[in-house]
Amino acid sequence: MLTCLEHMYHDLGLIRDFNINPVTLKRWLLCIHDNYRNNPFHNFRHCFCVSQMMYSMVRLCSLQEKFTQIDILILMTAAVCHDLDHPGYNNMYQINARTELAVRYNDISPLENHHCAIAFHIFSQPHANMFAHFDPDTFKQIRQGTITLILATDMARHGEILDSFKQKVDIFDFSNEDHLTCLKMVLIKCCDISNEVRPMEVAEPWVDCLLEEYFMQSDREKAEGLPVAPFMDREKVTKPTAQIGFIKFVLIPMFETVMKLFPQMEEVMVQPLRESRDRYEELKQIDDAMNEVCVCVCVCVCVYVCVCVYVCVCVCVCVYVCVCVCVYVCVCVCVCVCMWVCVCVCVCVCVCMCVCVCVCVCMCVCVCVYVCVCMWVCVCVCGCVCVCMCVCVCVCVCMWVCVCVYVCVCVCVYVGVCVCVCVCVCMCVCVCVCVYVGVCVCVCVCVCVCVCVCVCVCVCVCVCVCVMRLYPICVCVCVCVYVGVCVCVCVCVCVCG
Repeated sequence: MLTCLEHMYHDLGLIRDFNINPVTLKRWLLCIHDNYRNNPFHNFRHCFCVSQMMYSMVRLCSLQEKFTQIDILILMTAAVCHDLDHPGYNNMYQINARTELAVRYNDISPLENHHCAIAFHIFSQPHANMFAHFDPDTFKQIRQGTITLILATDMARHGEILDSFKQKVDIFDFSNEDHLTCLKMVLIKCCDISNEVRPMEVAEPWVDCLLEEYFMQSDREKAEGLPVAPFMDREKVTKPTAQIGFIKFVLIPMFETVMKLFPQMEEVMVQPLRESRDRYEELKQIDDAMNEVCVCVCVCVCVYVCVCVYVCVCVCVCVYVCVCVCVYVCVCVCVCVCMWVCVCVCVCVCVCMCVCVCVCVCMCVCVCVYVCVCMWVCVCVCGCVCVCMCVCVCVCVCMWVCVCVYVCVCVCVYVGVCVCVCVCVCMCVCVCVCVYVGVCVCVCVCVCVCVCVCVCVCVCVCVCVCVMRLYPICVCVCVCVYVGVCVCVCVCVCVCG
């Protein structure tokens, strides 16, 4: 790039006509290179592009036939020096942040004044002063002209400069110094913002670099609590929207105005601008179509989420109802079985008691008969002693039999009651386990569905935010999903309760 810049000065005859030392020119260009910062956009490559565009306009419009060589030297030198030591933050930031530059230059084009100061600081160094041998009047003319052109690159003065030129263009007089100065100011402005004149594969990366620098500034402004320009906010700006307005309302009107003086610019410079505008408008239409698709997708996702939540709630309610019915049926069965067992036990006890009574009566009758017979026999045969012994024996046997029958009946009743209690306890435990499992399944299903829905919605929101920048839509979707999930959780909690 340094070699190309050196060639431009030679090719335009500036070195020859002003007897500039080529070695001093090289040293000056090296100092220029070293005083441009490594910003994404305002760097030495931008300086070269502006200088190259100025060189092209001099050649295309045959400006050497309209201007003096001093004017050409001023145009080229101003183009090379116009953004020296640019910090990467524009005048608005300098003023709002009250930086040293803004304080030094009283908020009046602080950056442009700084570029001029750095440029002539370099010229003050003997080894880089290619104007050292110029007479004071010529140097003063060059200095004044260069300062005027560099200050004209402040975009805050764009409307003022362009309106002034529009008033002169229809009656333009190349012999009028005021007209020539105004034209030179417009020419350097055209060169400064001429990237869209270049082929798309060259121009588009420059747009990315400019947006990167803008976004760096807006991030810093947000961090420092300063006002943020809408065209610099990464959350609001896209490449098509940024370029369409700039090309339509800044570039094309200015180039078309200059084209009135130099019609040969139309094919080479104005037509590419129109094509660039059309291309960005097509991109914007595509982006708008994609945004509409994204809106439809978001709506579908919301509907899908709502349906899923509704289905989950319905499933949970149905499961809960089924569990309740099952519990009710099981309890009813348990009660019926218990009642049936109790009735059976009572019947058994009654039967046993009846049998015992009958047996006892029969035995008593038999014993009485037997006693009578024995007494008769004893009276007749053995006497009173034998009769008494037999009676005692019979009575003991009867008592023992009654006790055994009573014990058996009690054991049967106890066993029946224990079996009934065990059956009831087992059935209750089974019912409780079933209810617990059902509730756990309902809760797990609801939680899983809610988590899946939230993950899906988060993915959709991230895609919309990162790719399509649909912040209002994403906020609405998030609110809808949040409300839906809250409703679902509340219903699940109520169901579980």
